[in-house]
Amino acid sequence: MRTKKNIIIATLVSVFITAGIYSCQKETSSSNIAPVGKQRVQVYLNDNPVPNLLKVLVDIRYIEVKVDTSNNSHNDDYYDNDHDGDNDHHNHDQYGKWDTLSITPRVYDLLKLKNGVDTLIANGYANAGKITKIRITLGTNNVVWTDSTHNYQLPICDNKPYFYIRVTSNRIETLANGQIRLRIDFDVAQSVEWDNGVYCFEPKMKCYSDNNTGKIECIVKPLAAHARIMAYNATDTAYAIPEDDGEFKIRGLKPATYSLLYKATLPYKDTAINNIQVTAGQKVSMPLITLYQ
Repeated sequence: MRTKKNIIIATLVSVFITAGIYSCQKETSSSNIAPVGKQRVQVYLNDNPVPNLLKVLVDIRYIEVKVDTSNNSHNDDYYDNDHDGDNDHHNHDQYGKWDTLSITPRVYDLLKLKNGVDTLIANGYANAGKITKIRITLGTNNVVWTDSTHNYQLPICDNKPYFYIRVTSNRIETLANGQIRLRIDFDVAQSVEWDNGVYCFEPKMKCYSDNNTGKIECIVKPLAAHARIMAYNATDTAYAIPEDDGEFKIRGLKPATYSLLYKATLPYKDTAINNIQVTAGQKVSMPLITLYQ
């Protein structure tokens, strides 16, 4: 049995790639109103970078969505039996039809996308219906840089170039004129693994909605403390790496009470703040935190 060890389980940060998705058909109008039988879809990819790596380059080739276009009304539990890969090599099954979406394939440095940065990579129409899955296919140009002079190929751990993200109703943001928005949390720290002496990539992702989750923002000083931030409670954990000005954001938090741990580099001391209430759809702005020796 293959053994895996995550290269890091500590400090991460919420980061966002904006991905609005195009259908195979070209758009014929600049209007925001979706044509009959179509819906405009935007997908945002949230990333948790790794602090001890310089770059994580990911080669995104294809994006597909699985759409239930039937007239039947199914709750989310109905799709629990739609296991990844069961019939996904077919164009459609009883749970829906795959819509291959047109994007511009390119390589993204995930570690540049932190603290709320959004990068629009596509924006267009997909077939109308309930989106239940997203499938992203990667190319072979995946590379991890440990510093400015050392880089290593990042092959897929199980040799499968695609991965799935389940989409439930409460994780879809509905906008005007038949538009929807999806957000995906990409956990790089859990995705880059050390396997038998080499790096490999096994993407770990989940879908969420800004409407049903909250965020925490703050500034931590001084820069010399090289602080790493963890928001946590008994069931949820998220991480952040501040910008050069000390500002950080943690997004996609489930509504609950959290503690914030500011993990400092010696000789600076760690600091913790408890009982931070996060509410769905709201931002918590914390006062500036100064770490002392």
